[in-house]
Amino acid sequence: MDFLCFLAGDSPVEVQGTRVGNPGQYSADNVIATLKFANGTVGAISYLANGDKAASKERVEVFGGGSVAVLEDFRHLEFVRHGRKQVTRARWGQDKGHKGEMQAFVDAVRGKIANPMPFEQIAGSTLATIRLQNSCQTGGPQPVHVREFVATALRQTPHSPREGNHE
Repeated sequence: MDFLCFLAGDSPVEVQGTRVGNPGQYSADNVIATLKFANGTVGAISYLANGDKAASKERVEVFGGGSVAVLEDFRHLEFVRHGRKQVTRARWGQDKGHKGEMQAFVDAVRGKIANPMPFEQIAGSTLATIRLQNSCQTGGPQPVHVREFVATALRQTPHSPREGNHE
């Protein structure tokens, strides 16, 4: 969800999920999710745990602006535009960005850089994940009202003594 929000550059406004109905091990872990964003982006996530372990674990495909990018297992990136294909392979193994993400977080907390992902997108990703669970249970799309969610959470947060609540 976070990665899709990052790629879309926005928070989702609607999510719909469907469990892939196959009995057996991992049956509850197989979900197809569709997210709609206010900026018009539509993203789909196939979260499947019932495949063969020898196959790639993660694949990201992005289509837009007349281009196609395919990231395979965070090791191989293929970019196609105007009939030309560029291929980049990781030289030092797989990089899912965890180390860079943690460094960016620390740098943002220390004030060295701006927050790399706006708070609204972080909250939107979290709320979309919760709404995805609801959608899988109900079978219908679920709205993701990020601003209302954040405003409600802020109203329900008790004030700390530093903020003027001197009890």
